[in-house]
Formats: sequence, structure tokens, C-alpha cells
Amino acid sequence: MSQVGAIAAAKCRMTGHFIASARTESKLKIGVIAFFAVCIWLLAFAVFYYGFLWLIDYSADVGEFAFTIGDVIMARMFAIMASALFFFLTFSNVLVSFSTLYRSREVAYLVQSPLSYRAFFVARYVECVAFSSWALAYLGSPVLLAYGAANRVPKMFYAAAAAFYLPFVMLPAAIGSGITLGLACVFPQLKLRTIVLLGILLIAVFALHFADAMNAERLAQDNFLIALMEATSQTQSPFMPGAWLSRGILAAAAGRFRDSISNLLLLSANALMALWIVTEVAHRLFYRGWCDLVGRDRLRIRPLGRGILGRLDTLLGRVRNPARALVVKDIKLFWRDATQWAQFVIFFGIMAVYVANIQNTFGYESEMWRSWVACLNIGACMLILATLTSRFVFPLVSLEGRRFWIIGLAPISIRQVVWQKFWLSVATTSAFSMGLAALSGLVLEVTRLHLLLSVYSVLVANLALSGLAVGLGALYPNFQEDNPARIVSGMGGTLNFLLSMGYIGLVVGAQTVIVQWRAINAYSSPATFGWALAGVLVGITALSAICMLLPMQLGLRNLANTEF
Repeated sequence: MSQVGAIAAAKCRMTGHFIASARTESKLKIGVIAFFAVCIWLLAFAVFYYGFLWLIDYSADVGEFAFTIGDVIMARMFAIMASALFFFLTFSNVLVSFSTLYRSREVAYLVQSPLSYRAFFVARYVECVAFSSWALAYLGSPVLLAYGAANRVPKMFYAAAAAFYLPFVMLPAAIGSGITLGLACVFPQLKLRTIVLLGILLIAVFALHFADAMNAERLAQDNFLIALMEATSQTQSPFMPGAWLSRGILAAAAGRFRDSISNLLLLSANALMALWIVTEVAHRLFYRGWCDLVGRDRLRIRPLGRGILGRLDTLLGRVRNPARALVVKDIKLFWRDATQWAQFVIFFGIMAVYVANIQNTFGYESEMWRSWVACLNIGACMLILATLTSRFVFPLVSLEGRRFWIIGLAPISIRQVVWQKFWLSVATTSAFSMGLAALSGLVLEVTRLHLLLSVYSVLVANLALSGLAVGLGALYPNFQEDNPARIVSGMGGTLNFLLSMGYIGLVVGAQTVIVQWRAINAYSSPATFGWALAGVLVGITALSAICMLLPMQLGLRNLANTEF
């Protein structure tokens, strides 16, 4: 057996044991996760299916030519989606490969074993591909199946979509791993201030470029098709892997299998070539970068009270101990984990892109469309909040690790520890999410009712989603894992994400119904609308209270009954 094969066999055996361990999990938890996973998949399929049908009908109304407007829009939509997925997968693999190649516990053992660096990298690369791209299969399959069902494509379309998947996820994984290998050799030589400035510069350039490419004012003009073609022209570049994917899949849908196979071979050849190149780079650079990260003494001796971290205790002077000590500890642990705050910076870069691209609703004269924009903005703010809590808040309890028993010996109860993490989550996420809700509402120039509704909804959602994340994190902790990304990817993290999506769907759905009914004058009097709105707000508040308190109580009960 080859070296890579031996590692792969061990990983397969570990995966089998992990799957078998599901028998010991709560049947209710497994059932809830499976139910919500199926519901989200079916909902995505239905939304895209009827969306594609609408485009087909719209094309039929315009007229039949060699191609229709619907064909152009769907082709450009696929190109945009493929290009966005490619860049997001590249970013994801930069972060995942850093944890997998340098921060995993087993890396030190594998480096000391009689294993070549090429074999080591290929084995870890396969793990990166599997870990970073499984969500693409789950969320991308309903889009492709809906497109096929709506357009009644030949059966070879589905085979082509499956064939394109592997090389499409391999290429960004190779690029992301190569970037990580280079950064691991360069970053230890740079000062933290330089790293932060470079990150801010890259995010600013990306945001400005994206804002210029997808200019909402141009897309709102009467010549929509021409503006769309201009705005998305870069996604059609023959040098873009996303274009190879979209052209190949659409060629298979049209029955042009020779073109589809040509694009598949082009994508596969580039993926394999990139893998070979990055494997050779890893053979020369991995050990050097690993030694720099592990062996370099980066300890800085600073007087007490110097620097941001040194002043935390003073800045939080109004917070009583022992809560203040716990808050300082959590912030310092977060800052010392480069993977965590790097993802945090990228996350806020995406937020900056969102804010930079929203436009005011002055061009929408109809109250109905202005209401739709406001409701969609509420949904976007809540989705951003759910991403924050799912990725950064849920692992907080698990990251205490095997040191959790020490807390039991300290003059502080576990109940205080868990509630401290809850209020820390509320304090940090509220500043960003409520600020985003208010800023986006002002930029969109929504009505005062929509603005107040947005801010209030995000406020109660902060409490609800923080309670879900901290409570489920305490109910299903993983004290054996120190990688936050792996903790989030477990069954508890999946359940938290699905329940968060369900909560957001109920809240935004209720608000959309009540606001749209007002927009189409469905109420006979303002008093009737006022009572209906009050009922919706009371329902949202009650639902948020349940989502906050119930998981917290269950999590506290679980930790109280756990032996450390």
C-alpha cells in the first residue's frame, strides 16, 4: 500500500467510526437535523424550479429567436454563480488548508514519520477538498436538478454535472493550498500591523471592483439586457474556471456533448496540473513554513497596560469579576487564533461588499416593491447574524476543551460561564448586525416603519440566535476538538445552523406577509393594520424568547450532569 493510500485508509476507518458513533446520539437530534436538511433542500429546489419556469415563460412572451432572453439570463446566472463559487472555494481552502496543514494535532506526528512531503501534502489536500466542498454538493444539487427539470434536459446533463463537480472543487483547493504554503513562509516574517493593513487593502480593492462590476444603477435602467451583459462580461472570460464549468454544463443541457466534454477536459487538465504544481511547491516549502510557525519565538514582552489586549481589563472596568476575566480570556484566545480572526476579516469584507452595492429605493415608485426590498434587507441582515453566531459563537463552550474541569474548581458556577458567553455574543454581534440594519435601511431610504421594524427584528434575533448558538453548543459540546471549523461542522453545529435558518424563515416570512398586505391595501383601516402588526411583533418576540431560553436551559442541564 502506498503512503497516501495508508493515510486514506486510516481516514476512511476514522470516518466509518464517526458515522457509527451516530448510534449513540439522540434520535431526536438526528431526526431534527435530517428533517430540516431535507426541508431546506426541497425549498431550494422549489424556489429555483419555479424561478426557471418564470424565466422560460418570460422568454416565450418576448418572442422566439435563435436564443431567448431567458436563455441569456440563465446562462449569465450560471456563469456568475460558478465564478462566485470558485472564489469562495478558494478563500475557504486557504483557511481550511492552514488548519489542516499546520494546526492539526496529527501534523507533528506525520512530519516525524517516514513520509515524504509530497505524500503528506496529497493526503491533507484530499481532506481539504472533502472538508471545504461538501456544502457545494448539498446546496448546488437543487439548483442543477431544478434547471434540468424546468428545461427538460437530456439525461446526459445530470451525468455531466456530476463529472464536472470533482475537477471544479479540486482546482480552487489546489490554488488555496498553494496560497497557504506561500503565506506560511512569508507571514511569520511580517509584523501584525503590516498583515492587517494588507488584509484591509485587499478587501477594499475587492469591494470597489465588485461594486463597479455589479453596478445596481446600470442594472435598473431600461436597457436591462445590455447592462446585464456588460456587468457580467468578466465571468465569460476564457481564462475563468467558472466559465468552463457553466459552458460545459449548459452545453450538455443543449445536447452539445462534444463541447461539454471539451470543457470538462479543459477543467480537469488544469485541476490536475495545479495539483502537481502545488505538490512540488509543498515538497520545497511546507517544512520551512511549518518550522517558522511552530519554532519561531514570537513572544513580545510588553509592559502591562500596553496594546489593545493589554488594555482590555481597563476598558472592561465596569464589568464585574469573574465575568470580566472570562471575557478577556475569550477575546485573547480568539485573537491568538489566526484562522479565527482571518475568517472574521474576510466575513466583514463580504459585509462591506454588500453595503457598497445596496442602492436607495427611490427608483421603485410602487409601495409593494419598496416593501419587498425592505423585507429582503431584513432577511440579509439576519442571515449575516446567523453566520456570525454559527461560525464564531457556537464553538465557544467546546473551545474550553479538557480544561473545563478547572472551571468547576474555580469560585464560579458553570451557569455563570455559559451566560457570560451568551452576553458576550449578544454584545459583540449586536454592534455589527444592528449597525448594518440601520445603515442599510438609511442607504435604501426605506420608510420609518420599515427601518424601525428592521432594527427591532435584528435586536430580538440577536438574543434568539445567540441563545441558540450558546445553548446548543453547551448541549452538544465537543471537548476533544480544538479546531472551531470542525466543531461547527459536527452534528450540533449543523443542528444550530438549520434551526437558525428555520427561525429566520419564520420571522422574515411573518414580517413580509404583514408588510405586503399593507402595501396592497388589504386592510380596511389603519387600526386593523396596527393590530395585525402588533400581533406579528408579539409572535416574533415570543418565538425569540423560546429560541433563547429553551436551548440555554437544555445546555445548562447537560453541563450540570456531565462529569469532567
